Amino acid sequence: MKGQKGQSAVEFALVIPLFLFLIVGMIYGGFAYSDYLQYGNAVRQAARELSVQTDDAKRESLTNRINNGNVSYFTPLTKLYTGKFHAEIIHEANGDFAQVRVTFTNEYGINFLPMKDLQCTMPMEY
Repeated sequence: MKGQKGQSAVEFALVIPLFLFLIVGMIYGGFAYSDYLQYGNAVRQAARELSVQTDDAKRESLTNRINNGNVSYFTPLTKLYTGKFHAEIIHEANGDFAQVRVTFTNEYGINFLPMKDLQCTMPMEY
């Protein structure tokens, strides 16, 4: 019985790093998912802003700013992945549409998100 006195301390020392790694991973994953949701909102906001522009010059200027990354619809919480925005006006037989897409990339080559890109298409309001 004397040799088992420090058994619980050794077990605790072995388990606590794994437990802390799991907790920190869950918190960071929550931040990453929050970024993903904010990217979705930013795509909708950019598509809406583009679809309500009535002036062709302003619409072209906004499309170029979105494509060049000169807009900031939100500030990400993590640096796990980055989003590249792409906007375009689609001309179809049933009307014109503003389409904005964001594609996610990261330096690790691992996809942590449910999708690799998000897209929003809205009809133009003339």
